[in-house]
Amino acid sequence: MARKGIVVGGAGGIGQAIVEAARQAGDEVFVLDRGADPGANFIQCDQSDPASVEKAFALLDEAFGGAAPDWMVAAASISRRHSVLDANPAAITELLNVNVLGTALVAQAAGRRMRAAGAGAIVVITSIAAAQAWLNESFYCVTKAAQAALVQALAVELGPDGVRVNAVGPGPVDVTSREMVSSRSEGQVMADIIRRTPGRRLAAPHEIAEVALFLTRATWVNGQTVYVDGGYLASGMAG
Repeated sequence: MARKGIVVGGAGGIGQAIVEAARQAGDEVFVLDRGADPGANFIQCDQSDPASVEKAFALLDEAFGGAAPDWMVAAASISRRHSVLDANPAAITELLNVNVLGTALVAQAAGRRMRAAGAGAIVVITSIAAAQAWLNESFYCVTKAAQAALVQALAVELGPDGVRVNAVGPGPVDVTSREMVSSRSEGQVMADIIRRTPGRRLAAPHEIAEVALFLTRATWVNGQTVYVDGGYLASGMAG
């Protein structure tokens, strides 16, 4: 029987790669996104809006015939470019609402259903920015670290009910996302990133997807953030 999965933020970027990989593996996947309709099994959802999340999961309940999803990947995030001292309250609030509140809301909605079913897996797409500061994206880093902390809290609370919660922390990925700052793609910035990465290249989106899908199946991995960065974080002074 095909597993039932959800990818929040699955209309583009890494989320889209996860959708494609899961469908190739035979899973039935629904996409929740506030962006454009990418095709089959799409539900409009702004994860920073509690009413929108509630409505989207009510529609999922109908689509799944009342059954809980087997897994959910929370892949929707935004980034903004600013210095730590100059970021205005509106920009900080936007990042917190989408990346932290929004991730918490969809995790709650999926977690309640999985707990009732006694099984399930939630995977959050965080970032190496959870572990290392990025110049001029300070509050994005804050939200990614908050996601990693949320994963641990959910794992502790839902683990006794058969629900596992983990995160994938990608390093630089060769993918375009409408919600991520373009400055990362500037020539010298990108050259420095590639030079520091031991593999001397960017990740392909499918390389992130395969780890996310592994975590939806791994039965004894819980509360972990798996960094998929080609050795970027490990390079240190060697970079």
